Amino acid sequence: EMTAKTGWEKEFEELRQLVTDGVISEEEYKAMSASTKNAHYTSLEVIRAMYDGLARLGYTGGRMLEPSAGVGNFVGGMPTEMSRNVRSWTMVELDRITGQIAKYLYPNADVRIQGFETANIPDGYMDVAIGNVPFGTFKVLDKKYDRYNFLIHDYFFARALDKVRPGGVVAFITSKGTMDKENPSVRKYIAQRADLLGAIRLPNDTFKAAAGTEVTSDILFLQKRSGMTDLEPDWVHLDTD
Repeated sequence: EMTAKTGWEKEFEELRQLVTDGVISEEEYKAMSASTKNAHYTSLEVIRAMYDGLARLGYTGGRMLEPSAGVGNFVGGMPTEMSRNVRSWTMVELDRITGQIAKYLYPNADVRIQGFETANIPDGYMDVAIGNVPFGTFKVLDKKYDRYNFLIHDYFFARALDKVRPGGVVAFITSKGTMDKENPSVRKYIAQRADLLGAIRLPNDTFKAAAGTEVTSDILFLQKRSGMTDLEPDWVHLDTD
């Protein structure tokens, strides 16, 4: 059961009126309502910092994937000089209305309005996967990964690592649980397939202005290996700080 946030009464009434007027359906309204549980809109400051990280890693262009795109803040926030070298942008967004906004704002992007688990993207194709993945204690149904029992944010890492080429980068904002959870199985899975280039823990009020929420989250930069390894670096296991 969700409680309404105060200060948004006017917007709530406008949305309900759109349903009454038949502009959006009750199903679309319910889908938007459900997405508020795990949608965290990313500030331009954080987005620019992530692109700065990509630039320091030597990123010079290629195929970009954003698997939980929202309205496309990561596309819009990309520095102009970097965007000139982008060969393609593939954006995946589950919510139909949000995805339609992204299509309108970025007509040159390939916007897929569907779940990441159903998006037909070739393995080893993308140069960079970037974005702010959904956080939550729920799971995604995908036969290829079901045996790992990933929570949704960890699932996005697993699938994105398959979609980028060897040497490609996955730069995601994720729940602190990816790095902090007691069970190291997700970190082992990632470490077998990618090198951790860097990790930044964000202050828990990073999304307060943009999304009205206080969550502790991390930015992780991973570089996909050309093959699997069983070496376990220190970051796979928890330690005391």
